[in-house]
Amino acid sequence: MKKKFVPYIVGLPNLGVGLLWAMNMSVIPLFVSKLNVSNAQQGRLISMGAFTGIFVQYLVGLLSDRSNFKMGKRKPFMIMGSVLAALFLILLPYTNTYMTAFMLAFLFYFFLNFYQGPYYSLIPEAVDEKELGLANGFARVVSVIGSAIIFMLGPSLWEKNYKYPFYLGAILGLVTVVITVFLVREDTSKYEKPNKVSFDFIKFPSVLKLYLSVFMVYMSFGFITPFFVKYCTTNLNISNSDANNALLILTLAGAVFAVPIGKLADKIEKRKVLLLGVVLFALSLALGTFVKNKAALFVMMTVIGIGFIAIQITTYSILAEIVPPERLGEFMGMMNLFISLPQFLANNIMGFMLDRFGYGVFFPTAAVAMVIAGLIILTSRFNKYISKGISSSL
Repeated sequence: MKKKFVPYIVGLPNLGVGLLWAMNMSVIPLFVSKLNVSNAQQGRLISMGAFTGIFVQYLVGLLSDRSNFKMGKRKPFMIMGSVLAALFLILLPYTNTYMTAFMLAFLFYFFLNFYQGPYYSLIPEAVDEKELGLANGFARVVSVIGSAIIFMLGPSLWEKNYKYPFYLGAILGLVTVVITVFLVREDTSKYEKPNKVSFDFIKFPSVLKLYLSVFMVYMSFGFITPFFVKYCTTNLNISNSDANNALLILTLAGAVFAVPIGKLADKIEKRKVLLLGVVLFALSLALGTFVKNKAALFVMMTVIGIGFIAIQITTYSILAEIVPPERLGEFMGMMNLFISLPQFLANNIMGFMLDRFGYGVFFPTAAVAMVIAGLIILTSRFNKYISKGISSSL
């Protein structure tokens, strides 16, 4: 394959990743509700996505860093994980008991995280450093396109046969991985096999600061996402359809701006692009309490979509440049701990706060968490890793 196409082909699996995680907000809750379970049981099942994300990607990152397969470090894990994730997703709608559904969902989430971690490590190892922003930007584009596909097609497929959306997710998730595995080569010059496992990320100040900022970003995100549709329907008197359209607008805004933001991150200091994304997100959340109609809601979600895509693109690009290259998979997996754990915590904290204090705390609480993330980034420098020292800020 010509080298100029690699930043695009390597992004394809993210279409499946985006679609599969979007199912977690739409189709999977619909299916679980068919089992006539309580809201607590439904929430417990869906939270397994965040729960498995806390440890699976990190552990698989360690394994892939230390592997030496003929086809590469990352590809075997991507193939195995995507095949098994597709299998358990297809089996899920055939169950009619909660416990069976819970076990199948757990296994689906487990293997989705199993291949997602090595896949994100593959991106910086397959493309040139100067094209890393472009590659991550395009990956985010196809991710939000995947989300948009399930938001748009999921309801109509569900009406025809509730199993069809699960088939769609399994097929797209698997096919996009297979295409990338067979067309993209891992650059073996970018990694070496590390000698031992080490939990010493706190010895890397730039990494620790990035992790802390990511933790607060996703704490803010976790405060909002599970309750957004209910907030719209109960507080704004907006229909369920329009609330889902608002989520679709968020994903489309990210798709439109992902590549330009990726290119911008390649040209200027990545930390500034990250900070811009956090500022846009925080301002939108701070003003969210004053949003009272559909038009204003759509504008707010557009700005949030731009801010969030800037955050997603730059965090992975920065991390790839501030860690030892031979331990990239390990650090990528560790970052997922700082993405999954805050969402797991925030879901439960906000649920308690809404029951206790009402929706008046909804947007302000999320805004405070995002402001804290911005302050961490503003006062930090993310220094590029080199084997015997530190070079320029990113």
